[in-house]
Amino acid sequence: MGDNVALRGRQLRDAGVGAAMLFLALLIIAKLENNQALRFSGPFVVIDGDTLADNGRRLRLRGLDAPELGQMCTRADGAYDCGLAARAGLISLIEANAVQCFGPEDAEDRYRRRLVTCRSGEVDLGHQLVGAGLAVADGDYHMAERQAKADRLGLWGGTFERPEDWRRRRLLETREQGGWFRTFLLEPLIGWMVRGDTP
Repeated sequence: MGDNVALRGRQLRDAGVGAAMLFLALLIIAKLENNQALRFSGPFVVIDGDTLADNGRRLRLRGLDAPELGQMCTRADGAYDCGLAARAGLISLIEANAVQCFGPEDAEDRYRRRLVTCRSGEVDLGHQLVGAGLAVADGDYHMAERQAKADRLGLWGGTFERPEDWRRRRLLETREQGGWFRTFLLEPLIGWMVRGDTP
């Protein structure tokens, strides 16, 4: 009799654990589906080498960083605007085929651009851009960057400043032009006032 009660208790416990695991799996699946909920199919306008616009929404390609418009790089034949080259590369990719972009509903960068991955069929546009040396890996596409670097493609065929470093240097130069008053007093005060904080 005692063995039957123990057996029945184990069966109930196992059934409870199984039901809990099934419920957890369903929650995970629902979350994954929700993370891919946002889809964009264009037509897209290319803003720069890693940013698209779709009906007024700005979309930022995730996993890479393209040079900024006006960012100068060098190669054997001289200096060139590598930000413009990255933009031209993205234009050629989206003009060639139908493109779909998708990403998590709540993923935005600090400029409120939606973070997305874009594909043309099975071709990942981010992989193509980094693989052609038009952008650098920034979270993804490290193998594509390694191959572009080995083949000396695009940016890797000359000298360049990583886009993040270029932006940081430009920000510092802008702040230095405004002097210490603007950098250390005026800008923080304006930031506090906009956010509603008190200094």
